[in-house]
Amino acid sequence: MTLTGAIRSSPIARPTLLAEAIETDRAYFEMGASVRTLPGAVLAWMPGFSASPAAAVIHRVNPVEVAGAETGWVGQVEEALMEVGASFARIYLDAPDKAVGELLRNAGYVDRDELIFTGSIPLPSTELKLRPVISEADWARKLAFHREAEITPDGHHNDPSDWVALEKRKCASGMEAFLAEIDREPVGAIGAIWRDGLLRLKNIVVHPARRRRAVGQAMLARLSELGRARGVFEQCVLAVRGEVGEYFYRAIGLQPIGVQVEWSKRLGDPAQ
Repeated sequence: MTLTGAIRSSPIARPTLLAEAIETDRAYFEMGASVRTLPGAVLAWMPGFSASPAAAVIHRVNPVEVAGAETGWVGQVEEALMEVGASFARIYLDAPDKAVGELLRNAGYVDRDELIFTGSIPLPSTELKLRPVISEADWARKLAFHREAEITPDGHHNDPSDWVALEKRKCASGMEAFLAEIDREPVGAIGAIWRDGLLRLKNIVVHPARRRRAVGQAMLARLSELGRARGVFEQCVLAVRGEVGEYFYRAIGLQPIGVQVEWSKRLGDPAQ
């Protein structure tokens, strides 16, 4: 496996952990992507996949500049998204912002909080192993897994073929992907982003038939073990507030350290 990112031999100082965690999302959005600077924000999109909700986002938003532009800003970013073929708008704020939130809500967007969790992950009793996804055969097995599981991990509907092709491109730019196996049977999928001594646990899927069997916890713990072997002692993972992931991470002892906000809307929908 290829070691990616700058790895340090000591834990991240706590005051910088939240900022580093948010930066892992920024890095993920831009891995393998085309990037365009807009007024008060950045558009990152994956050419060839922009119609998939996972493939085009607006992020690195400057709330002061956005609030000053008022309603004209929303029109600008939507026009930019449609120019690259996106049919679904996703706008990320690094933290809740009242003025920008009101602007987006008035334009028909809905929001969801993404809680940022960190902490130690205990390893349950399990024979689960992580297999790096590297070869074409590995990617074919991963695609078969996602088709069977009928789920992608971002909470939006993405075609499994598009999702796996998108992950493959991101892995060519620094992410690592793994299949979780028990007795050589794929039971889950997980990704890793390495950044300055921080492991970002990403794109986590547990096969529906294997839920409530400690598979998710074992995947997180095994990847954290790999991190420690590489000298990385901090990890983070995100979950949507009020959904299963939040309750799961709390149940295994992880603690929220902050929140970012995703605002989304299908382009062409009228303001509500």
